[in-house]
This record gives sequence, structure tokens and C-alpha cells, in this order.
Amino acid sequence: MLIIPIQDKPDWSRPPLITLVLIALNVFVFLFYQGNDDAKLALAADTYHSHQLDDIERPYYRDYLQAYHPEDVAHWDAQHRNGSPLTHAMFDLQFDHYLREVWVDQSSRIPNLNQWRDGRRTFEQQRDRISSLQAGLIPAQARPFTFIFSMFLHGGWGHLLGNMVFLFLFGFTLERALGTVRYLAGYLLSGIAADALFIAISPDSLVPLVGASGAISGLMGMYLALYRLRKIRFFYSALFYFGEFVAPALWVFPVWIAKELYGHFFVDSNTAYWAHIGGLLAGFAVMLALPVSRREFAKKEQQADQGARLEQQLLQVQALAANLDFNRARSRVRVLCEHYGNDPRPWHLQFNLYKNQPSERVFHEVTFAALKQFVQLPRVDMSWATTVDEMVTQYRILAPKAPALTGKLCLALAQRFLQLNQKKQATTYAAWAQQKEVRLTEPLIELVNSAQTKTQTLA
Repeated sequence: MLIIPIQDKPDWSRPPLITLVLIALNVFVFLFYQGNDDAKLALAADTYHSHQLDDIERPYYRDYLQAYHPEDVAHWDAQHRNGSPLTHAMFDLQFDHYLREVWVDQSSRIPNLNQWRDGRRTFEQQRDRISSLQAGLIPAQARPFTFIFSMFLHGGWGHLLGNMVFLFLFGFTLERALGTVRYLAGYLLSGIAADALFIAISPDSLVPLVGASGAISGLMGMYLALYRLRKIRFFYSALFYFGEFVAPALWVFPVWIAKELYGHFFVDSNTAYWAHIGGLLAGFAVMLALPVSRREFAKKEQQADQGARLEQQLLQVQALAANLDFNRARSRVRVLCEHYGNDPRPWHLQFNLYKNQPSERVFHEVTFAALKQFVQLPRVDMSWATTVDEMVTQYRILAPKAPALTGKLCLALAQRFLQLNQKKQATTYAAWAQQKEVRLTEPLIELVNSAQTKTQTLA
């Protein structure tokens, strides 16, 4: 069963750089570090056979199976009656420990024991250069650096590609919401927590743990904690059925946990389900510990939702205008200016709806209202400045006397553009204000004088 969110779309104007770097690093490690494993495996096998360890260890491996895995003895007998290579013995780390017990307990009865030990040691040194044994996390032999390095190893192309798809799906949203440092810290902490829980559940395991799944599960937990009770869209696939549904994000969290528990108890697989659970829990906890990030994200999402709703309503107004229903279009856009006063788009559209009547008083009132809104807002961005520039340029062409551009309004426009460090526009509006005999502030006087000096110098 697969359940993944499909709420967000990548914003390539702000690409998720850390997510892309993590993906590139995983692919690089797989190709250029793990890509040498086949050669290392072949060399280890040659070393094993050249020291005749097959013949020496064959009876001991059967005794080992009888003691620790009796259910596998019959299958092993059927497979190895003809003397086929002991592939399992070569890479069974538990068998390594068994042999050391044999060497201690039966040393007096084993001929050429030292030669056997030396051959075994040479083989193990070569075998342990394989990536999963060198940098993978082995619970019974855990080393600090493997908690990090194991996150960048994978068991094959399918394992790698699956993880990278999920890393991108969750990473691009979380990186945008959390910022670089907190996102990367959450990713690594989730991976370490996933490893820690796996070790706690299977402390004696000698099977290497590799893959980014634990850290990516952490991203999944962070994602759900980020959206919490907000309803978002999910894609699901179960057997031959698939589709979409909308639900509060937190409702999916117990479903994901249950899915991993079911896999652990009922699915015969080498998947580290407890590592996935550890990552999910850790990521969820990390996000709950970052309330500021969640509030910031919620605010941004609310603004994005408002922007999307406004865009849809602006398109409806434009459709009315295209059908020549100007009365309804103007009425609708007036309401949008009231509800979305901080956004320049409805003001610009309202200006466009009236500019075909430049001799009408309402055209000048609409222009004045938009410019007044621009100078009265506590904060504006460059989109506002660009919109005002375009409106004023068209307005002066359509109405050369420009009654809406009063002296006080020109002064306010000059001050606003100076705040935005748009000195050229500020100088222009300040000069217009002077022409209308409005007293300028000291910064504006200096700006106008400086512009006049430059003009005289060029002349």
C-alpha cells in the first residue's frame, strides 16, 4: 500500500538546493563508491577459494547452521551435496564469530590452525572493504561514523531510485518551510534516530543497515507535523486500486506507522521497518520542537492560498470584461480591491477597466485610489512599484493634465520610491511636487539638486 501527498508543486524559481545536493550525493556514492563492490566481491571470493577455505569450513558451516539456524539445514544439504561454493559462509558475519569460538574450543584438535586463521584473516580484510560492511551500520558492531555514512548507501538501483523520489517529494516542501540549516539538521537527526531505534530493537544483529529510508521517513513525519490538521491531497495505491483523497495530514500518520508495523510482523523482507518507524517518530518530534517554523509556514501557506483565490477571481473579472460586461467586471474588481488591498493586481486591473474613459471623473478617482493605497501601506514590494510606474505612465498619456497627481500625492510617491531605493522615480515625483509648490523634505531636496547638477554637467 502506498500513500503519498500530492499537495505541493515544486517552485523552480526557488529550487530546493540542499535536497538536490543530497540526491546528487546519494547517486555519486552509489556510482563511484558502491560501484566498485562487484570487483571487491570477486577479489574476496578469489581470496576465499585460493586459501582453500571452502573445503576447510564446509563441515563447520553445517554445524553452525545446526546450532543457530536448524530450519535451514535441509535446504543447505540439498544445495551443497555437490560441493558448490560456500557463498553464504563467505558473507555470514555470525559465522565469523562461530569460527572464533571453534578455534578457541578445538584448537588442539585442528591441524594447520594458524594457516587457517591467516587465510581467514586475509579473506575478511578483503571482504570487509565492500561498502555495506565498511560503511554500513551493523548493530552488533556499530561505529559512530556509520550512523551518517550508512544513510548514503543503497542496496541497488531500485532502492536508490525509490528513496530519491521520496526525498524529492518531501524535501522540496520542507526545505522551503524550514530553511537550509534546520532542514538538513532534521534530515540527519531523523536518520540517526532511525538507526538508534533499529539498534535498540535488534542489538545483536550482524546484518548491515544501509539506505536513506530512515532519514526520508523522518521527512515524512516532519511533513505531517508541518501541515497537522490542515486538509491536503494524497495519492493512494493498493493492489490494483489507486486514486486520490483529501484528509487532515495528521490522520495519515497512524496509517503510516501501522503500515510499517504490518511489514515488520507479517512481510518476509529485508526491509528495516523499525528504522522507518524511528525516522517517522523522530521527524514528527523535530517539527513539533520548531513552533516558529510551523507558524511561519502556516502564514506563507495562507498567503499562497489567498493569492491563488485572488488569481482565480481576477481571471473571472477578465472573462466578464472580455464578454463586454464591464459593469459587473468593475463591480467585482472594486470588491477585490477592498478584500485584497495589499496586492497590486486588483488595483491594476481596476485601472485597466476604466482607462478607456479618460475623460470621466471616475477614471481619475480610481487612479488616485490606487496611488494612495501604494503610499499608505506599511510595507510594499517591488511588484507594487512596477505596477505604479506602469499606471502613472499610462495615466499621463491618457490624461496629460493628470488631476489625480496632486502635489501631496506626488510628495508621498517620491518618499515611497526613495524608501524603495528607486532614486530615479523618487526624483521625478519630487520634481512634480515642487512644480505644484509643495515643500520637499531635506532628503528629497538633496536628491533633486543632485539630479539637476548632473544634468547641468552633462549639458
